Amino acid sequence: MSFPFFLASRLSLKPVGGKSRTGIVIAVTGIALSMVIMLVSIAVLMGFRHEVRQKFTGFDSQITISRLLSSTDREVPTVDIDSIANALNSLPSGTAVTLTIRQPAIIKTTDNFTGAVIKGMDRKHDWKFVRENIIEGSIPDYEADSTRYHIIISNAIASALNLKLHDKVDAYFLGENSSYRTRRLKIAAIYDTHFIEYDKHYIFSTLPMLQQLGNLPETQGTVVEITGLSSDKEIDSTERLLTEQLTKALYRGQTGRLYSVGNIHDSAAIYFNWLALLDTNVVVILTLMAMLGALTLVSSLFMLILRRVTMIGILKALGATDRQIRTTFVLLTLRILAFGLVIGNVIGISLIAIQESTHILPLNPDAYYLNHVPVLISIPSILLLNGAVVILAFLILILPSAIITTIPPSRAISYE
Repeated sequence: MSFPFFLASRLSLKPVGGKSRTGIVIAVTGIALSMVIMLVSIAVLMGFRHEVRQKFTGFDSQITISRLLSSTDREVPTVDIDSIANALNSLPSGTAVTLTIRQPAIIKTTDNFTGAVIKGMDRKHDWKFVRENIIEGSIPDYEADSTRYHIIISNAIASALNLKLHDKVDAYFLGENSSYRTRRLKIAAIYDTHFIEYDKHYIFSTLPMLQQLGNLPETQGTVVEITGLSSDKEIDSTERLLTEQLTKALYRGQTGRLYSVGNIHDSAAIYFNWLALLDTNVVVILTLMAMLGALTLVSSLFMLILRRVTMIGILKALGATDRQIRTTFVLLTLRILAFGLVIGNVIGISLIAIQESTHILPLNPDAYYLNHVPVLISIPSILLLNGAVVILAFLILILPSAIITTIPPSRAISYE
């Protein structure tokens, strides 16, 4: 063990001469408070990003493939999933591909009506997103033909049309030559994501019902949805890859249709901009807390030096170098930081855990798309934040500790 480490570990943080410990307590409290605010800020930011992304990805998916039509085409823009199988084989492992139909419809009751988009997914679709947001009823067993005309509507649509669970409604679908088809649909469940921009438009159903309505084979729909990509970078790179593969397939004559590939960054750009604004707010908070912590640590360093000026003079007289003494006091100040970090981590993680389990802090869903403050934090995030705080604190303390070099041994020994 080096001399600075040995001396810093042996020195007490208690003031000499029975003086008040108020300064140490204030320093530890300030560091702990800064740590709590930084932990909570990061947890809330990560929670918002996760929850909001889950919502608009659940409605729109990360990547979509649809067919392009010219202004003179009158046919339904269908996608045959078999015709693009080669392009889909190039997707990263772990991705999920779902054939869907998004069909506009008029939902009508005896005294009211509204427009909506009925989204039909194939029977093997992962209904996790819908299941987590259901407030009444349950997802039908779409493997059975008896549930083909069962739908899942939002609480917003149910409230607007005064509908309840198990009610039946008429849905009007526009067909060719301005004709329309009618289907009697039964409400099997009601969901509420608090994402009103989507809730008031989307109804979930099964793909076979909409395929039968449009006389489409099992391999055709209006959109192919791709999910399961791990990052924004992977979403963008996968979009470019699919665009390249589908363009090559068209030029080679492997498919006679022109397809369009879109991603969630374009279709939900307004929400990504909103999340970016939250990122800016958190950066400001972290900067302010870092400045507060730095000021607290520098003040603590000066306090420790002033209380041990005589000791500094004795160490210099005994042959200790300025560097050794500076390192000793930096490490002694980092002990104060360590106490503050431990207390701040315990309090911060406890608050995050309480909010995650109880949702005690509410939000206005009309403004924030959520009815509670979301929190999400991981062990790597906690370790990274603590490590960054320790490294930053060490670097900040190097310059102020230079005051020790200005203390002459002869005057320091007689200092009172």
